[in-house]
Amino acid sequence: MNSRSPRGAVASESQVASGIGAHILQEGGSAVDAAIAMTLAVGTLCSDMSGIGGGGFALIRTPEGTCESLNFRPAAPAAVTSKMYLDKPGVSAVGGLAVAVPGELRGFEAMHKKYGKLPWSRLFEPSVKLARDGFPLTEDMQNVVNIKTRAAGSSDPKSSWVYEHPTLSQWLTKDGELLPTGTTLKRPAYAQTLETIANEGADAFYSGAIAQSIVEAVQAEGGVMTLDDMRAYEARSVEPLSIQYKGHKVTSVGAPASGAVVLAALSILDNFKDVDGPGSVKDAHRMTESLKHAFAHRTLLGDPMFVPGLDAAQREFVSPARGRMLRTKIDDNNVLAPSEYRAEGFETIKTDGRIEVKMDNGTSHVVAADASGLVVSLTTTITLYWGSRIIVPSSGIVLNDSMEDFSVEGVSNFWGYLPTPANYIEGNKRPLSSTSPFIIEDAQGRFRYAGGAAGGSRIVSCNVQHVRNVLDYAMDPTAALAHPRLHDQIAPQETHLEESWDKETAAELERLGHKVVWLAVAPSTACGVSHDPETGEWKAAGEPRKKMAAGAVAW
Repeated sequence: MNSRSPRGAVASESQVASGIGAHILQEGGSAVDAAIAMTLAVGTLCSDMSGIGGGGFALIRTPEGTCESLNFRPAAPAAVTSKMYLDKPGVSAVGGLAVAVPGELRGFEAMHKKYGKLPWSRLFEPSVKLARDGFPLTEDMQNVVNIKTRAAGSSDPKSSWVYEHPTLSQWLTKDGELLPTGTTLKRPAYAQTLETIANEGADAFYSGAIAQSIVEAVQAEGGVMTLDDMRAYEARSVEPLSIQYKGHKVTSVGAPASGAVVLAALSILDNFKDVDGPGSVKDAHRMTESLKHAFAHRTLLGDPMFVPGLDAAQREFVSPARGRMLRTKIDDNNVLAPSEYRAEGFETIKTDGRIEVKMDNGTSHVVAADASGLVVSLTTTITLYWGSRIIVPSSGIVLNDSMEDFSVEGVSNFWGYLPTPANYIEGNKRPLSSTSPFIIEDAQGRFRYAGGAAGGSRIVSCNVQHVRNVLDYAMDPTAALAHPRLHDQIAPQETHLEESWDKETAAELERLGHKVVWLAVAPSTACGVSHDPETGEWKAAGEPRKKMAAGAVAW
């Protein structure tokens, strides 16, 4: 590699975090090193979205061209039962019973042991410095407080629960007013926590004083997590799923992630050869119908260790044969009745056929790729904004509310979605997630693109469109992310379009039977990295709908 050759590229929802990732690559770190350092930085800067009190999924492509995935999703404490959540609205989202055992650091530990080049402690240094010295309050976080966390049905920014939170109100407000953009925020307790983990390893989080403080904070708020739960947590290596799409291999992460839903939609769309152009009526209609058929299969998903036959089933419903069969159900001139979108042929898996999609807004995605061919596409989440709203006083750790991602028998969640048996609560089980990081390789097996998204159920539709924009329409990361987005998940019976969609196209979609609902801005947040193996050119981009998102090429 000469001095002019790039070392790789990175992307995230934070310009600062992406800069950290690029610097790690410049130091000779691997893509895994960069992904870990970036995610730690995002969790420090964007505590509403991410952090070591959560977990997620990583998709890794090795320099040899094989893909593997890692499940470090938070797990239900051993003692929980579904009865604890019956007739108790909100307990799965706020408080001690909302908290699942965090998995992020065990995931990072497993990745670093296998693919890390720089010392573990080096990856924590930028985040320790940020937390200790301070960083500016961003417009993105202000919007979360003033718009996205305010009381349902209220237009008053001060109706947000953040203004009453014992920790966040002191950190983000003064005299009842949100601090102005650019105000320096510090997290001294969190800095000390990160420094301890940097020096002592992930075990410092899962046993000892940090673990004890987490358990005490959870139990003080009515939870049942124990030190044994913390000590027992392990990241799981899982074989990924892949399909052929338009002459390329697209790989994603299986259940309890939702890569199978993304790949199922793409498997259907692969059968349409007369692509009509991005944003066209035909293209939007077919994509929407494919998404609805794919979401119908999501009723099957849960933790494969608790759902017999699920591994085989999800490989079947992303198969070419099933894609061809479902393509025949799509009529270019009409939508189907809602009951026609169903997972036919999978009656052996327990499901009531209802569609349930939880909203996990506190989520973030990063991508890192290096010149060796090592690629990481990683989604991490604390579920809703600031997770369970429990912030451990002694450590500054924001604890997840991943129990909200489970289903409870007979109970609809806050968003009105009905429960699905494959995702019922059980001790040690990991809840279903919409996350679906992806990697694209060309016909010669060479890396071409990696991406992913945050945004609850919109992750699926965003990732499907992201892949199509790259492969069907030859867009680079910037263009692929900027293109107007749509979303449909069967229930509710609505097709969501960003306001930037052409109004005549929307009118034609309504004529076909879609109920169009306009969104000012799509709620998904994505990023992507591309590589041209012929020219060696790298490109990277962050979400254009967020002020501070960015990609970076490392030289």
